[in-house]
Amino acid sequence: MRYEIAHAVRGRLRIRYPARWFAGRRDVVEAGVRRIPGIRSVDGNPTTGSVRILYDPFLLAEASLIDNLHELSEALDAPSRARAPATPHPRIETRRIPLLSVLGTGAVFALTWLPVAAPLRAALVLASGLPMLAHATQALARRRRVDGQLLDASTFGLLVLRGNWPAAALLPGLRALGDYIVAKSVVTTRRSVRELIAPEEGVVERIDGDRRTKVRTASLHANDVIVVAAGQIVPVDGTVVAGEALVNQQTMTGEALPVERRNGDAVFAATRVEYGEIEVRVDRVGLETAVGRIVQAIEAAADEKPDIQVFAERLADREVGRTLGLAALGTLVARSVDAGVAILVADYGTAARVGIPTAVLATMKRAADEGVLVKGPRTLEALARIDTVVFDKTGTLTSGTPRVARVACYARGLDENALIRLVAAAEHGFQHPIARAIRHLAAERQLRVPDAVAPVAQVGLGVDVNVEGRHVLIGSRRFMESRAVRLAAADADERSAHRMGGAATFVAIDGELAGLLVLQDELRPEARDAVNALKAREMRDIILLTGDHPEPSRVIAESLGLAQHYAELSPEEKARLIRRLKREGRVVAMVGDGVNDALALEEADVGISVPGGAEVASAAADVVLISGGLDRVVRALDLAAEAIVAVRRTVEIAAKASLGVVGLASFGLAKPLASILLTHGITVGAALATAQKGSAAAQPVRRRGRRLNKNVRASSSN
Repeated sequence: MRYEIAHAVRGRLRIRYPARWFAGRRDVVEAGVRRIPGIRSVDGNPTTGSVRILYDPFLLAEASLIDNLHELSEALDAPSRARAPATPHPRIETRRIPLLSVLGTGAVFALTWLPVAAPLRAALVLASGLPMLAHATQALARRRRVDGQLLDASTFGLLVLRGNWPAAALLPGLRALGDYIVAKSVVTTRRSVRELIAPEEGVVERIDGDRRTKVRTASLHANDVIVVAAGQIVPVDGTVVAGEALVNQQTMTGEALPVERRNGDAVFAATRVEYGEIEVRVDRVGLETAVGRIVQAIEAAADEKPDIQVFAERLADREVGRTLGLAALGTLVARSVDAGVAILVADYGTAARVGIPTAVLATMKRAADEGVLVKGPRTLEALARIDTVVFDKTGTLTSGTPRVARVACYARGLDENALIRLVAAAEHGFQHPIARAIRHLAAERQLRVPDAVAPVAQVGLGVDVNVEGRHVLIGSRRFMESRAVRLAAADADERSAHRMGGAATFVAIDGELAGLLVLQDELRPEARDAVNALKAREMRDIILLTGDHPEPSRVIAESLGLAQHYAELSPEEKARLIRRLKREGRVVAMVGDGVNDALALEEADVGISVPGGAEVASAAADVVLISGGLDRVVRALDLAAEAIVAVRRTVEIAAKASLGVVGLASFGLAKPLASILLTHGITVGAALATAQKGSAAAQPVRRRGRRLNKNVRASSSN
């Protein structure tokens, strides 16, 4: 059976099998891999078909491991090829079967009062329970011990034998609904990540000899030469072989201003050509590109199981023995099998299986209503323990769009507005960020912009144009020096611009220096309040990092009162910084907006994507701020702390409810259906109520949430 390598680093390998094939062979695959010398641990996920392998690189080379995996897969697949036809293995992770269970539950209740519907009712109940029975059988064979899955299956069998069809249908229906949501989430996330970042349906022009041919992005290979024009996304990692262009690399490097790219320069997939046209030789395509590696890291996140889920499952399993004993005792005391069955369905694990997920989901819905999209329970658990927040600069703490911060005039008789009119006229029709910033300033001041005559632009340098009979030059220092314009009068202002973290654009009229524009990425209006609110919550550290140059980083950090800031970091370096902080024992939240932040967002305990960020950042993040500003980061932390408290209260209430129902059932006062409705109803109601109440005091809630979370982690590790 073919498998793909999803992720590989020294000492760790993640491979992915087709989920249908792997679902029935998980135990055998894991056992086979463990027999390979040098293997430390193996963990397979039947929902995604993913297998994570940790190995000792000093004892086992990666190439040797891959050879062993290939032989193992072929050996496992050989018996299945010999069978004809192969029997499909029932899969609880597929969409169709869990959905059948849910629909079967509703159909049974609808048909309860129809006397002619008994055979149909029985068939629907049995069909809806088959996935649960199959799953319990697999779990028993794998673990060789009694757990919550086997308890559910046994209870279902007893209810069927007793002819209690409504209660029998309710059990698999409730269980299947949760499985359906999880499976759908995994599939949807994986598909959306690949389509948003690198759509294979994209079309690009490839140079074939003397002609250009339109081909799909997926068909490109190394050494192909493609054309990327203004407004287009670069689909590959490559090298410019002809042409010049201004390329917006903000998504990959965090630079607020576009950079010039010409012959010999490297370009990256997922960046945009703002102006000009370039021919690019393809170096890497698809998942081999820098953005492709980010995709693989993001997809791997779907295979991880949250600690709170592990805690819930183990809590339910620990109560199985006690529940079986109580059921036997209840049957003897009440002299009724129904009493024992009622105790089985009212086991203490209801709080873990139903109460905890319900409390978490209710909080997630409440967060979404407030503009905070939380992707899973692991996120809430980790958010409640955050002690270090790391911010990206460009597009996160700043707007990500340059604005004219200062105008300096040097020509006699020329004021700011007159200079801006001429510059806006010269930049009319150009779509790069500098031109848009200048036109925006002219519009703000309600200036009438004259027409320009025959503008000529040099990519990455400047514009040469005639406006109202005057020869206007706008551009960089290199552009001005190439036109013999003396810039000494602007030296002090240029140095000041660099100290401010801005970029200087010079203006010359009729061959003489006339002015200087300072363009700067502005701080978001709510950034200072958000940072101060985090400081008030006694965070261990608040850190700024960016791929931009040191001066802009320093200016923003000083304006926000941040002691730590790091500049000129690549996406991999950002991720390494997050890993270092985690090794120091910190619980880290990363707040970002671009493709270049995605690896760091994934590496952090919690990644948070701000509104208006790149799709890849939203896909990589655990929390997506869908509305509002950076104040939503603070709100997300508070909601998470409240969720942990809601979980604790829900478990307490559900345990008391289960105890009460067990007592009633022991004396024959509660039937199986009533037992299911009471325990699940009270548990769900408690979860919803506690999740909606929130907390009046954020700091006490945070401390209580952290204490509970420590208990969760300790229980999960046992």
